Amino acid sequence: MTQEESVSGSLIGSAIRVLLRVSFAFEPLAPTAITVLMNQQLHRFKEAGAIGDYKTRTKRLGKFHYRIAIDLDLTGMQAIHLLGNLFPSQFKRFRRWFHD
Repeated sequence: MTQEESVSGSLIGSAIRVLLRVSFAFEPLAPTAITVLMNQQLHRFKEAGAIGDYKTRTKRLGKFHYRIAIDLDLTGMQAIHLLGNLFPSQFKRFRRWFHD
């Protein structure tokens, strides 16, 4: 059993090393992938009526460092819901003023 475990352990270790090398090769393409994924999620929120309009930009600052800018157009009620979801404990005491 120990030989099988050591063989499987070495296979997993070598697979992880290969995947890491492959991921480093495609890392410069990450800003495009991040922008596409953000646009997909924001499009779902727009269709649901949670946000009005949006624009995303991703800039690669360095290896594995990115700046993501998201511009949202929100109505007053959409902003209240967004802030309420981001900071639920801070808005808990103002609940009666920010109800639907």
